[in-house]
Amino acid sequence: MLVEIIKQQHLELRELFMRHQEMLLQMQFEDAKIWLEHFYVCQKAHMKIEESYIFPEFAKIERTSKWDVSLYEKEHDKINQLYENIANDLNWLSEQKLDQSQKRRNIIALLDKEKTLKGLNEHHEEREEEAMLKELDDVYMNICDGADSGTEAERAKEYKQLQLDIKLTWAEVIASVRETSI
Repeated sequence: MLVEIIKQQHLELRELFMRHQEMLLQMQFEDAKIWLEHFYVCQKAHMKIEESYIFPEFAKIERTSKWDVSLYEKEHDKINQLYENIANDLNWLSEQKLDQSQKRRNIIALLDKEKTLKGLNEHHEEREEEAMLKELDDVYMNICDGADSGTEAERAKEYKQLQLDIKLTWAEVIASVRETSI
């Protein structure tokens, strides 16, 4: 089911971001930048998967949730903006000659900004998992249950292919990040 596939991606994204924050807390700024970049490479791929595979399918169905694709797209834009701000701040921090107290205070300020990104991601993921993906899975499960021949059988086949495409695309991205991990 799509919700399970995407939920796993969300968990893996959270883990990458946590590794970045661990390095940040240890004042290992270069490693923190690497983990933040790994997170963002995967986050961009995740958004591309949603925009290329899931959003078009969601736009086709009769929805019961109050959110449509435009909300998810706007959230993707906001996530990109917040990431850019955080990356710029981290780059700035890594270049400064600060004493330990100044470093800690700047880390606290950066973590506060990161809390905004994490909060947006959490709400975004919850909407996806509890609304969009659940609705898509429900529609396709109804089609798959009654798919003996014709159009419904073709749609059931498309749903299975959609899941496979998403899994394979994500597997390639996450494997490339794991190969280059610290």
